[in-house]
Amino acid sequence: MGKYSLENYEKYKTVKIRPHPLLNREFDTSQGQFEYVSFSWRALEPVRGEYRLEAIHEALHTAQNPILVLVPELPIWAPDYAPDCFAALIRKVGSYIDSDKRLTAVLISTLADSKEEWNAYMESFEVQTLLAELQNDRLIQHLRERSRGFGLLVKCSEENWIECCEAFAIHKLQKVWKRYQVVLHVTDDICGPHTRREAYRWHAGLSNLNIGLGYHLALRRLTYPETVYSRGSLPLRFWFVNGGSSRIYREFQIWVQLKQREVSYEYPLHAATHSWLTGDLVHNEMVPLKDMLPGKYTLSIALYFEDRSYIPLHIQNPQQDGYYEAGAIQVELSDEDPLMNIWDAYYPEGYYPLEDPVVPEQE
Repeated sequence: MGKYSLENYEKYKTVKIRPHPLLNREFDTSQGQFEYVSFSWRALEPVRGEYRLEAIHEALHTAQNPILVLVPELPIWAPDYAPDCFAALIRKVGSYIDSDKRLTAVLISTLADSKEEWNAYMESFEVQTLLAELQNDRLIQHLRERSRGFGLLVKCSEENWIECCEAFAIHKLQKVWKRYQVVLHVTDDICGPHTRREAYRWHAGLSNLNIGLGYHLALRRLTYPETVYSRGSLPLRFWFVNGGSSRIYREFQIWVQLKQREVSYEYPLHAATHSWLTGDLVHNEMVPLKDMLPGKYTLSIALYFEDRSYIPLHIQNPQQDGYYEAGAIQVELSDEDPLMNIWDAYYPEGYYPLEDPVVPEQE
């Protein structure tokens, strides 16, 4: 350590955690797969006005990342051309399961490719992501005219991958993934090299084959003080990296736990995780601490979805109930909070500009 190193100018002693990543063989790539949950019109409405929808909920319990498909197979009672009747079924199913968050997306499948059916999906599935097939130009145009966000279903093979790239370019769909899922359906028996490469370029998050799509979140570094104070502030500086093909689309939150034997304190953070995409992700926050007993605690972090299921981090740190151990932290008693405004003039990782330098004015 040189005499000009940052540690010689620290205003408070910090702990810098740099977890080791998991080995490639330890990655769980199955979270990037999806399953179709398909039901025919004939099975859901065998008699006009009599619906049998219970099987949909049962299927959602067992399917991984389920995508609902309503197959427009005419029941015996339906006329040969009945888009209005199929639209009525869409609305019935939508009112039955729209709030079910186990459903990943709904594929817009129709009997006559009519606006009445498209509108039924938009009006009935307000919470769920709607998927439009990449090659359905009229549907994509209609969704845009109605200002309805949508994801994409890309049916791709080693024969048509160029046509898929052209469709993305023609309709300017390259940024769809930032808000909604891009789903890859590989029509070949195995995923070829061209399809795999383009899937990462499209930021596809799900596929019918296990090809390693989805998010891969790791903690690169965490910085916090060696010592904090009861009812004081806990400065935390996170550096995450999403090395996967897509963002995380479900809402989630960072939690911090300070634990001493049987006593633990949990703190939800206010990170703008809804805007996290891929690559480097940073978050700094001053956490107000509760009234805590003095002593040495273990600091752990977790990323929880709204249903309290957790996001696995690709690090080797010990984990329990979603919390990954980071390191030790000392809590002491004090009448003041010396860390409350510490960041106003001090950067624990050194100074770095937040914007490009201004070009000097020419004389």
